[in-house]
Amino acid sequence: MNSNFEIVNYAGGLILKAVVIAAGFSGRIRKKSLKRLARMNVDEKDKEILFLRNKVEQLQMQNSILLKANSKEPQGKRYSLREKLYVIFYMENYQIARNKISKHLGVAKSTYYRWLKRIEEKSKNHVPANKTPDDVVSLVWEIARANTGWGRHRIANQLKLLGIFLAASTSRNILNRPEPKNRPKMSSKKKIDKPEARQIPAWYPNHVWSIDTTVVRKWGLFAVHVCVIIDHFSRKVVAAAPLEGPNAGWVINIMDEAIDKYGSPKHLISDQGSVFISEAFAECLRHYNIKHRLGAIGKHGSIAVTERVNRTLKSEWLNRVPIIRGIDHLQELCDKFQLWYNTWRPHMSLDGKRPDDVFFGNLPEAPARDAKTVPANIERRYFSQTRVTGYRLKSAG
Repeated sequence: MNSNFEIVNYAGGLILKAVVIAAGFSGRIRKKSLKRLARMNVDEKDKEILFLRNKVEQLQMQNSILLKANSKEPQGKRYSLREKLYVIFYMENYQIARNKISKHLGVAKSTYYRWLKRIEEKSKNHVPANKTPDDVVSLVWEIARANTGWGRHRIANQLKLLGIFLAASTSRNILNRPEPKNRPKMSSKKKIDKPEARQIPAWYPNHVWSIDTTVVRKWGLFAVHVCVIIDHFSRKVVAAAPLEGPNAGWVINIMDEAIDKYGSPKHLISDQGSVFISEAFAECLRHYNIKHRLGAIGKHGSIAVTERVNRTLKSEWLNRVPIIRGIDHLQELCDKFQLWYNTWRPHMSLDGKRPDDVFFGNLPEAPARDAKTVPANIERRYFSQTRVTGYRLKSAG
């Protein structure tokens, strides 16, 4: 019964749209015919008669609409659906400019536009074919709550990895509406990442790496340097580890471990910090036959890819930990960061893919546009110290 009711409503909407389209088409054809008649070699008297007939028909229809409007009670409903369609047909058939409807028929322009919009709306009891399923909406809110710093694009990319197609604008619209089950509404203002500075192109894994150090504080007081190395092609963090001290020896140890695990890069980009221009570091690069590229002195963005990872490490990971208790605790957090960043987190510059997917060539298939079903094999990984949840399909693990 409900299915038949929805079909009737949908068919009614199509009929109404067809009436509007037909009226507009008829009006354009008549207008062209009158212009063609005006250019023809016909007796002026016959031309005048045809034009006057067209004008009389228009005035009769206009007079009929005005009489119906004047006969209505002031407190009653202004126009029925049939009368609204009559007004719309008049405007479209006689090609009356919409901003002149108030002058012709006494109907406010805003009211007329509201009628046109309502014609395209379905019945309240009809569920639109493009309505996002409730379980997908619930999953969007779950991902948004678990990753409070994520915006609409990153949520859409995460759903893409789970085999669900959802436009970023739809994610935004869902989060702008009240959350189901009367949960508090989340702010729609998201921090937008600035575009990265111009980079050296990387054409394959281990083609270009970049390295940098950043400072975090254990116990909220004592500065500790963290070394981060990233592969530009896949955006994979190949190393993230705290340093016992900001010297070349500790950085070289981390370089050696990363190369032993993933192989040697062809190029390495760094800033001109004292560690990276030291003779010991240069000897390490010569040993692995790595070409060294230096960023500009004091220029923000000269090693933009690694700087962006450093910001993610701090803002989306370490800043969510109340207290970093020491080097061992920081090492544990960096290891978990590598796991989360490479394996669970969709990356914006990779069109929503994860770094490990690109680095190892295990690219997931993009979901079809009609993929709106939440799969049953979603795997969730909760990182308790940072209170972040990762999502992926079990088969992709």
